[in-house]
Amino acid sequence: MSSKSPSKAPVALEHFVRLNSSVFFHEPTASKPKTSTSPDLIFLAGWMDASPRNLAKYTAGYEIRYPSARILAITTTSIDAAFLPHSTNLKRIKPAMDILYTLPPTSKILVHFFSVGGAWTTCLIAKIYRAKTGRPLLVTGMVLDSTPGKVRYASTIRAFAVALPKHPILNALTNIGIRIMFFLYIFAYWISGKLDLIARTRKDLNDKRYFDTDGPRRYIYSEKDDKVAWEYVEEHMEEARALGYVVEGDRWVDSTHCGHLLVDSERYWRSVTTLWESVS
Repeated sequence: MSSKSPSKAPVALEHFVRLNSSVFFHEPTASKPKTSTSPDLIFLAGWMDASPRNLAKYTAGYEIRYPSARILAITTTSIDAAFLPHSTNLKRIKPAMDILYTLPPTSKILVHFFSVGGAWTTCLIAKIYRAKTGRPLLVTGMVLDSTPGKVRYASTIRAFAVALPKHPILNALTNIGIRIMFFLYIFAYWISGKLDLIARTRKDLNDKRYFDTDGPRRYIYSEKDDKVAWEYVEEHMEEARALGYVVEGDRWVDSTHCGHLLVDSERYWRSVTTLWESVS
């Protein structure tokens, strides 16, 4: 655990312990009976700039369906992903790593992440876990919501624009700054010959060093998503299948990026629980 004293979690995750600015942990009371089909831990990594209030819609659903499961929720900002050094991000995820290191290899873990922000943080955690333990991240079942995509100018700008200030002048200036940074970012990776963050995350998700093929996957994505094209998701699904991963897709028509739950919560949770029932 973090050496600092846990602080109060924000509204919507107020019953969680806030381990640092990004990591929140919920441990049910002993009065919640554990069932043999419940996950031991639910790992939830939000989309870029998702707030604790955003994540609370998902943690609440999990608490109803699996009341005895512990929940580890992590937020990721656009600053974390695009600008902060590796060492700072290691400090950000350290409380989560401390919890994951304590889990027995037989633990049942449901991993659920959103968009590039959640996917990237999950891959970072898997890499650090591998470096420490020599094993892939413990994953009994995996839900990939609105991810992975590819770097494209318009969709990437829209993804970062979620966090733009509301004031019209500040919004316009920040928007221009994001567009300039995008081209500098792509140019820097082109010069270095390295994969950009999204391409690297896309590759890491299908790397057996970090995620083995034992944990089946459920991709939830939409034709209406203007940030991650459904074709890119299905391309990744096929790549995963070719590598031996067990993959199922749930393709929506009218939901927006990371907005499937808001369109049809019953269908969304049926998709998640069907995945878990297949492994529990």
